[in-house]
Amino acid sequence: MFRFTALTSTLALLAAPVMADGHASTMGYALSGDGTSLMVMDSIATPDQVRSITLSTPVRSIAWRPVTRELVGFADGMIVTINPMTGETMDQSATFTDDAIIADGSVVAFDFNNKIDAVRAVGSTGENLVYFPSDFGDKRANSVRRFTDLFYAKGDMSEGVEPLIFANAYTNAINGAKAGGTFQYALDARANALVSLANNAGTLESISLITIGGEPADVLPVGGFDIVSPEEGADAAYAVLQIDGQDTAGLYAIDVTSGAATLLADLGTSDVSSFAVSTGM
Repeated sequence: MFRFTALTSTLALLAAPVMADGHASTMGYALSGDGTSLMVMDSIATPDQVRSITLSTPVRSIAWRPVTRELVGFADGMIVTINPMTGETMDQSATFTDDAIIADGSVVAFDFNNKIDAVRAVGSTGENLVYFPSDFGDKRANSVRRFTDLFYAKGDMSEGVEPLIFANAYTNAINGAKAGGTFQYALDARANALVSLANNAGTLESISLITIGGEPADVLPVGGFDIVSPEEGADAAYAVLQIDGQDTAGLYAIDVTSGAATLLADLGTSDVSSFAVSTGM
């Protein structure tokens, strides 16, 4: 398994495909499997050109906070902000309610709902948490709270099956402003499907199987998923996916209407546990 400290030279040897100009202003952040380092793509249009930084505190997952243009990390018993230039983390001194935990060994999906400027943390074993930032504006500010565990809706193709959610992403992730509305997508590695997640209610509904080249994909519960929005109603979804049987993960564009995944670049590593994108600093 490659370590991020070696990725710059490794990726430089790869022939990255030519991408549309629309990718050029999008930055990518990939967290290592052990949560100790971050691979920063200054443009996902050139994913072979990366910076690798060591984090001062290990984290389990990362998310971009559009309103404040900050990278935020979820760690055990702690929420931190991350300086993507230096790797320095700052503990936000958040209060966790007694049940607001995600089991050891569970993958953490983590993304901001830009309508309310709060971040949802979902565990691959069904946990459903929300961090309300310190400036949230009511008594929930700077706290992490637990809501209804995840389950598939009655009549869904996965009804009664235990979900294995490893990544989530909200629409309308507009830098510098809240959104008028959002919609939450998630990826389920057991169903190999793109699904919707009904926020605090925990209800999942299948949208489509994840496909590559028109064929269903068998995805592993590693990598990440995020959406970047230059303006409200204009969403571009990206994911780092590890396909069963392949040695390395890929960076993909995701069609959230069909579940189709289009390979943009082979990342040359399988060591990615979370992924976030932004339209720049």
